[in-house]
Amino acid sequence: MISLQTYQLRLKAFFEKKSKSESNYLKIYFKGEHGFTQPINIPLNRLIDNFYKCEIELIDVGNLSYAHIKLDGKDVRLKLNSVEVERDESKIFHFPIDRWLHSNGPAQLDVLVNQGPIELDPIYTVTVHKGSISSSTQASIRFALIGTTSSSLPFILNTTTASTQPTASKTNFFQSGSQDTFFVSPMESMDIGQLCDVQFWCDTTDKLPYYCESVEVTNNFTNDKYFFLINHWFGPDLEQQVCVPVTNRSQESKVFTISVKTMNISDTNKENTLLIQMRFANDKIYEETLNSSETYQIPFQADHIDFFVISLNDVGNSQIIDAKICLINKLKEVQWVCSWIEIRDVFYQRTYYYKPRKILKSNSLKNSSDYVPLEKITSLS
Repeated sequence: MISLQTYQLRLKAFFEKKSKSESNYLKIYFKGEHGFTQPINIPLNRLIDNFYKCEIELIDVGNLSYAHIKLDGKDVRLKLNSVEVERDESKIFHFPIDRWLHSNGPAQLDVLVNQGPIELDPIYTVTVHKGSISSSTQASIRFALIGTTSSSLPFILNTTTASTQPTASKTNFFQSGSQDTFFVSPMESMDIGQLCDVQFWCDTTDKLPYYCESVEVTNNFTNDKYFFLINHWFGPDLEQQVCVPVTNRSQESKVFTISVKTMNISDTNKENTLLIQMRFANDKIYEETLNSSETYQIPFQADHIDFFVISLNDVGNSQIIDAKICLINKLKEVQWVCSWIEIRDVFYQRTYYYKPRKILKSNSLKNSSDYVPLEKITSLS
């Protein structure tokens, strides 16, 4: 059960450049023996003679050890001298700072109790894998780690935590088919033991659907690696928050995504079904039926990309050697022109590109002689 503790908060600062805007804040949260407090927002226009004092209620996390402080505002520059948190008139946690914060950067810092600001190496490396058919190019992602001993506060994956910055050819993160890597500092996510779950939030500001395939997290101190199969669409009228357990790739069914681009088709109806047969390096052959697209109610329409998710048992780390397809329609003969087929091995981040060697004609029944081999290609361009 979460309990609250009452504190007296005192803050000293000096303004070189002060804005009268009511939207300028200092955001602070603390870490104690039992996790994180909730963030608190201090309006900068409440500082009187460069001093601020108030009574606050925080989640009781025991003795405080760190503070994370961020300036959230515009056209502000101030020197933050110190923050003090007093509990029960008997325990004072003093955070000496004596650093400048600027709304144009640097705008945040981590402070150790009784010692001052410190530079902390990132504990976790987070890599987000996005599907190749997402429409949204303006996804905003928050992410929280849940471990065996504690959990992190949600943190935002953006330019502050990214390993590389957007370029002229890639103006935003989380582009279709992209892989983006971020570093998470301890004040955003302390070492919380073995990871169990991730909490994942996604909002698309362009109101278009976004598909997240998976997330990989590496503990940079222990080199422990964790894989989380997100496999979820986010966007308008869709669930925007999921909690996902860690995936054991050596024990669980292997997940593949299959994207199929139709160039043209002689007749579009719900009876069109695509059979795909894949042969793996371990000599195992799997056949899957594709007729329920996640992107369109009626699959295999002209100029559409259909998206399917399948799971296979006992595949292991084997690669796909070759693949072939067969189109089934029990009502009539249909001619189908397929531009390309992409198969993604989600667990091991392998991508296979194919195209049929000829125009397919549908069959009323499956016959092994009706399968058309797929030609492997290097890309979809």
